[in-house]
Amino acid sequence: IVREGAKMSKSRGNVVIPDQYIDQWGADTFRTYLMFLGPFEEGGDFRDSGISGVRRFLDRLWTSVAECDDSGEPEAAVMRKLHQTIRKVGEDLPRLSYNTAVAAMMEYVNTLRRGERTPHRAEVEPLVPMVAPFAPHVAEEMWERLGHGDSVFAAPWPRFDPELAAEEQIEIAVQVNGRTRGRVHVAPDAGEEAVL
Repeated sequence: IVREGAKMSKSRGNVVIPDQYIDQWGADTFRTYLMFLGPFEEGGDFRDSGISGVRRFLDRLWTSVAECDDSGEPEAAVMRKLHQTIRKVGEDLPRLSYNTAVAAMMEYVNTLRRGERTPHRAEVEPLVPMVAPFAPHVAEEMWERLGHGDSVFAAPWPRFDPELAAEEQIEIAVQVNGRTRGRVHVAPDAGEEAVL
């Protein structure tokens, strides 16, 4: 891990004592931030200012769990993003790509909370087991608040549905003489003639 432009070491005097960060931000926030810094094998640049973004993500997830309800139907666009996130996190964890898994969950929470909408339970519940490897204590508490008697770690990993994860339309750039002149939106299965 790099801090102040150099690899952390006692001789450089740039070592971080985790206790102060855990006291201020909580163990789950600090743990998630360390996994979010960069690729696991390479580490990353430790900055005090970056921890607040992870804390906001966990706070927004907590609020989503607290406010979610079962009334109505889940929103189709949010469910599409959820299934894309399940696929992404499920692929990233075995590759130790923790930073991109956390980024995908952050992006999903932004979609979930867009316009400070009240999320449907079906939109929130699958996210809790996905965040558990990164923030186990808060995930356990959220799982209990959702009414589960067992541990979040006893819950099955969410499954993604490829049909729900598929985009309704894709964007294709239109180029003339090597310069982008516009963009068109077409169905993912559109043939060349339809695109032209």
